Amino acid sequence: MKGQRCIVVVSKNGYRAEYEGLLREWVEEGIAPFCALGKDCEVWEEAMDNVCVKLDVTGEMPGAFCMTTSHPNETLDEVLQFASNWNQHEGAQCDVEVKEI
Repeated sequence: MKGQRCIVVVSKNGYRAEYEGLLREWVEEGIAPFCALGKDCEVWEEAMDNVCVKLDVTGEMPGAFCMTTSHPNETLDEVLQFASNWNQHEGAQCDVEVKEI
């Protein structure tokens, strides 16, 4: 059985509005959780939350939701451990994908 996807964004250059389409794709694919670290990680988290709200409010994807976190002072290893612990807590098998952007 294929596990759920977890996306960990490692932001090298910061968030830009052009990434909204990518975030939409991930929400539509049903990823959870979405973790961000690096430059503008809090902005990445807020942008993902806003995408979910837009999809829900417009009726494109009622109930759109993605658990989001930002990790401004953590290492990639710490964030990967967080994702692993979250999955164990949720009782889910998760395939963690690291995306350097």
